[in-house]
Amino acid sequence: MTPNHALAYLRQICCSGLSREIAIAEFLRSVPLLIPSNSNTFSVTDKLLRPNYHLAGFDVGDMAAVIHAIADEFHTPARSKRAASWFSRHTAVRDPKIMDESFYMTDFYNLIYRQFDMHHVLWVRIPLNVDNSGVVGLYRPANQNPFDSRDQTQLMRLMPYVFHAYQAANEVNFEPSPDGTSGMMIMNTQGDMLYQSPEAKLLLREARFPRLLTDQRAEDRLQAKLAELCGNLRRIYRGQEAPPPSFTHAGPNGQFQFRAYWLDGCQRQPDGLIGFVIEHREPLVLKVLRGMRDLPLSPTQRDVALLLARGLTLEQICSRLHIKPSTLKDHICKIYQKLDIHQREELLPKLLTLSRKAHDGSVVTLN
Repeated sequence: MTPNHALAYLRQICCSGLSREIAIAEFLRSVPLLIPSNSNTFSVTDKLLRPNYHLAGFDVGDMAAVIHAIADEFHTPARSKRAASWFSRHTAVRDPKIMDESFYMTDFYNLIYRQFDMHHVLWVRIPLNVDNSGVVGLYRPANQNPFDSRDQTQLMRLMPYVFHAYQAANEVNFEPSPDGTSGMMIMNTQGDMLYQSPEAKLLLREARFPRLLTDQRAEDRLQAKLAELCGNLRRIYRGQEAPPPSFTHAGPNGQFQFRAYWLDGCQRQPDGLIGFVIEHREPLVLKVLRGMRDLPLSPTQRDVALLLARGLTLEQICSRLHIKPSTLKDHICKIYQKLDIHQREELLPKLLTLSRKAHDGSVVTLN
């Protein structure tokens, strides 16, 4: 992908109308296309640059349970004051020793940063409102070159777009993509987890994180919600009033739907087993944009392809883009030629396939 295409994609994601967390999480995953980096982050801080919210653009794995405590211990008033002082005079930090001259000897570095090859840093601050700032963090391993002024300039060009993405609402409801992934869990009637398929284990982690710090109790809340569904299912089979045993959770990684069912023959057993199906879907808009990411389409052709994939009629597309039917027909012919398809019904499946391939290779791993 050329730098110009990568830059265009990052801008589109931030201006796509996607919810705040989904857009910023995709930005963090995709910025390596423009600036080689890994394990990128976004934090919201108070006036003294003490973080109170954290979004990771990567899978933090089993470290999620302890990261918030280690980070809280590191961000002392003295270190935060030094960072705030620096940012009052500069736009970015490329040397973490500005916060602490012994940074590379701290638990914060050795227990977290080293685990994810986060040695060289590039931190850029974005004023969000009178009380909070955002800090975008890019990272590279020790065996790579440090970030330079060119990297800093590239990232600074994107900060107005990240700010724009942050201003969007965190919508729970969005148009989900028709394709997705699923997993299976088994719990007992008391809400204790007994079994998770590998797919379910991964989806649960994606549902709970990458929010960290102030959301440190997310795992407990989700577990409590699942236990509540078990109780709903029991009451329904006792003839009592209860909501359906399902709920939908939306977060930075998309939409997760949980549905509970009795396993065969377990309905009347006090220690019966309850099966949970987890289904995960990303927003259709995100999937389509990601699928077009590497295609040689003009900006207007991308707009046309997105609206076609979302099911708008040709009249609606002409009205939305303020173009003539003949112009729209010409754009559609060129889109079909570039995607090697022949009719509208082929467009969305093609873009979803390209989206999966792009997602699998979207993060540049630096070795």
